[in-house]
Amino acid sequence: MFRKTALRLVLLYNAVFAGILLLFSAVVYAFTDHRVRADEIATMSAAAANLRACRDDQILPGDADGDAAAPLARGHAIPPGPDADRWLAEVNETREQHLVYVLLDGTRVVSQSPTGSFTSSEVALVATYGFGARPREASFGGVPFLGMKVVPPRPVRVGAQSANAVMILYNRAQDVAFLRELLTILSASAGLFSVVSAGAGFALASRALRPIRRSFEEQRRFVANASHELRTPLAVMRLQIDRMFRHPGETIMDVSEIVASLDRETSRLQRLVNDLLALAKADEGEAVIRPKPVDLAAVAREAAQRFAPLAEEKGIELRVSAAEAMVEADADRLQELVGILLDNAIAFTPRGGWVEVRAHLSGSGAILAVCDTGRGIPQEHLPHVFDRFYQADPSRATRGAGLGLSIAKWIAEAHGGQIRIASPGPHGAGTEVEVRLPLRPPAERRSGRFARLRSMCYKKNSS
Repeated sequence: MFRKTALRLVLLYNAVFAGILLLFSAVVYAFTDHRVRADEIATMSAAAANLRACRDDQILPGDADGDAAAPLARGHAIPPGPDADRWLAEVNETREQHLVYVLLDGTRVVSQSPTGSFTSSEVALVATYGFGARPREASFGGVPFLGMKVVPPRPVRVGAQSANAVMILYNRAQDVAFLRELLTILSASAGLFSVVSAGAGFALASRALRPIRRSFEEQRRFVANASHELRTPLAVMRLQIDRMFRHPGETIMDVSEIVASLDRETSRLQRLVNDLLALAKADEGEAVIRPKPVDLAAVAREAAQRFAPLAEEKGIELRVSAAEAMVEADADRLQELVGILLDNAIAFTPRGGWVEVRAHLSGSGAILAVCDTGRGIPQEHLPHVFDRFYQADPSRATRGAGLGLSIAKWIAEAHGGQIRIASPGPHGAGTEVEVRLPLRPPAERRSGRFARLRSMCYKKNSS
């Protein structure tokens, strides 16, 4: 399910990314094409302005008062002299600017500059092409050009001939090749980036979905475990009630064993529901911690006193090793935490063993710990003991629903502390659970405030 979701996210992400990339490429290409075309037109306009200003002596050779200059024809040698120097300079300049001049007398070609730019058939097409005062696109010999027609204020003399019109053509071959190369680069880049983004998107989508997948799996496991834990006492209660209905004439004394069983299962259900409610409130940030000065030694002694009868009944020695350790904490929550740890320790410690509650200051904090000489916890189970409903015994033959340590961890973290478990303990046997608490609780967490705000908004909208 999550793989399909990741693929859908990647496809959506790729579609959006491809659209943005195509739009960006189109904008870059259109802007570049516009700038190239603007530069071409500006070059042609400048050349046309020179012709209209009668500055043809700087542009075209042969415009002299005498007839010294020979006619310029295709392949004709350039005569020596000042006009030839100007002609060579013009050839270099126009080649750099991609400009070609075709001088016309009506529709008859007088000359072209640079010489040999067009073949005779091509230049004849140029002469008859309908160029106007504004640049237009045309193609001659498979080469793209921009062309325009300029009528100078007086005829231009070329050798013994004169021209009354000039065709200015801009060779766009290099510019078109550049634009095609740019389009190829943009297309290849778009394809490459799409492939890379697809791989990166799938990796990021999988990573982003990982917490959701973990939460979903935890929720599914939670529902399955809660259903199992609720089903067992309900099934026992249903069976006992059926037994009572099968013998309606029996007195309470006759079914006292059934009533006791119902009482035990009811208590078990009540504990389970209370634990689930406590965890649900903790998740929503509704569980309130009311810190006030409290002595951990007093908490340890009071908890040991409450569990002393149970320890004595099981033949377990219950010890208290506590020194004064004042912290700001919720005394009731700490009693609940120590109660959970003592209940587990006594349950899994064999007769003749001992359980010890410790409390003392340590550096800038305080430590509350419960040690025992029980059977311990296998190493492979230690990383999961604080998970909800997790039990080292998969058959669930042990007592409890596996929520106690989860609640203990929440209480410790709600006070800004940490809880750790070691098995075997530092004394070489059993298990030790140590809770390290700060002397003062941290400021209220943002997540808690947000959760309460969300809850308030939900209640307000629901009412």
